[in-house]
Amino acid sequence: MRHRVAFATREYFNANGFWEIETPILTKSTPEGARDYLVPSRVHPGEFYALPQSPQIFKQILMIAGTDRYFQITRCFRDEDLRADRQPEFTQIDVEISFASMELVFGLIEPLVARIFREIDREVVPPFRRMPYAEAMATYGSDKPDLRCGLEIKELSDAFRASEFRVFTKILGEGGVIRGIAVPGGNKYTRSQIDVLGDVARQIGFSGLIWARPGEPPSSSVKALTEGELRKAFGYEGCPILLAPKARPRTIEPVRKFKPCSKRDEPDVKARSTNRRPRR
Repeated sequence: MRHRVAFATREYFNANGFWEIETPILTKSTPEGARDYLVPSRVHPGEFYALPQSPQIFKQILMIAGTDRYFQITRCFRDEDLRADRQPEFTQIDVEISFASMELVFGLIEPLVARIFREIDREVVPPFRRMPYAEAMATYGSDKPDLRCGLEIKELSDAFRASEFRVFTKILGEGGVIRGIAVPGGNKYTRSQIDVLGDVARQIGFSGLIWARPGEPPSSSVKALTEGELRKAFGYEGCPILLAPKARPRTIEPVRKFKPCSKRDEPDVKARSTNRRPRR
């Protein structure tokens, strides 16, 4: 599989006028996002080479030399702690173009992605969906949203602007926002599970978590809106609704952190009970 993907990549770039360039592994340390791996020099005691975190450090030299379109399938090294999307070394496809524009990059990379997916018997059809940063953050709370989860964040500030609920009126009066999500299948959540989500919301910076469930009497904070109006605002039928007021409207990322995406993400009541402080 790896061989087929690499071979298809080389064929594609060669057909589009790119050269494949190899750059040194033993280089000079440059400021990057992580620490460098260092290799001591035998012939220069006390001095070190650095393994490259990314191959772009030679881009300027190659461009000035007339290599205006080149690519590399190259190893990168970053001395940092392991995380879900981080590892000490990895291979990346690096593409460099002189006088590049956004449309030029999209027009080049999208067909490449389609070509690579055909190697694993999957068909994707460009052009791909393009989403502005502001829309992604406002709707999903992330600049790299997983669209499979759904659970779009809805803006409800205008709907609650005339509310008599003091918490909401104070936040809106200070320039804050009220956003919420409707959770399909969340009717089975117990009150304890919803309380867990409220704890999570406060831990990540929200004032709290207000909820409403179809068929149940609304809490004092959502009496200003009827059940029909809430459903219309969210576009869901028969789903519990979570409302999160936030004093800083630009901080939308925390909304994503407590959105349940699958059965694995259902609120864990045991986790909440173990985090409580013991009574004296």
